[in-house]
Amino acid sequence: MANKFNRYVATDVTTNSAVITCPADKAITVIGLVISNTSGLITNVSVELAGGYVVKNAIVINGSAIVPVGNEQKIVMVAGDTLSVSADNSVDVIASVLETTV
Repeated sequence: MANKFNRYVATDVTTNSAVITCPADKAITVIGLVISNTSGLITNVSVELAGGYVVKNAIVINGSAIVPVGNEQKIVMVAGDTLSVSADNSVDVIASVLETTV
């Protein structure tokens, strides 16, 4: 198995947007997820993985960010899993991951 660190970035996210989709030959460990409010307005943010919520309707004030994954919190993604983000107003998303070839 080969391991490599990677990152995924999605900018100006509003509607439900896939940030990461795990390919068939990999397992992905999300080691950090930062969602930054870039809209100038208070916004609600939701993060979903494989049909379940990581966070639902979290309030993010203008100019701030939330970190739903980080520190001791990690998320494992397997083949076909999609991590998606939606927001009422524009946000930027940065995911730091460890990809393992299986």
